[in-house]
Amino acid sequence: MSTAKRKKIPIFRKSWENLKSEEKDLRMRSLEVVSEARTTKKSLTKIARQNKLSVKMVLNHTNAFKKINRRWVAKKFDKISRSMIINEKGKKISIEINDSRHASTVGKYHNAVKEFKKGNKKKLSEFSKKKIRDSNGKLHSFETRPKKIISVEERVEEPEFVDVYEFE
Repeated sequence: MSTAKRKKIPIFRKSWENLKSEEKDLRMRSLEVVSEARTTKKSLTKIARQNKLSVKMVLNHTNAFKKINRRWVAKKFDKISRSMIINEKGKKISIEINDSRHASTVGKYHNAVKEFKKGNKKKLSEFSKKKIRDSNGKLHSFETRPKKIISVEERVEEPEFVDVYEFE
């Protein structure tokens, strides 16, 4: 009797929905390591240690590094699934995104909302025609109507800090 071995799906390929709570936490912490590696010149080992993770753990959860001259270097973008919050049609909604470039766009949108609250409407208007595709292929548009944004922001419990990533 031979037993067929199932191929184990690498953790970085699993969708956000299919992760356990602990795996979601590890993925978020690993994504922070990737982000810092992209913006600083620090080594992966050093950044991982600062975040209380092993290099192997970060690699398993992201697959966002490549080895160049015996040194781990962050790739320019990744295809890691993550859940993020956006304002759409007068509501805060959670969407699953599987591309770091889309996640970056969502982050820029949230910065534009912060600028809008300070009185700068120009940055927010840049998102009026932008759409973003979630991991299921559905297009989402960013809320840019001032009255709707104010209404959405008033419903937030802690207006000083809005977490753009959703945790379970």
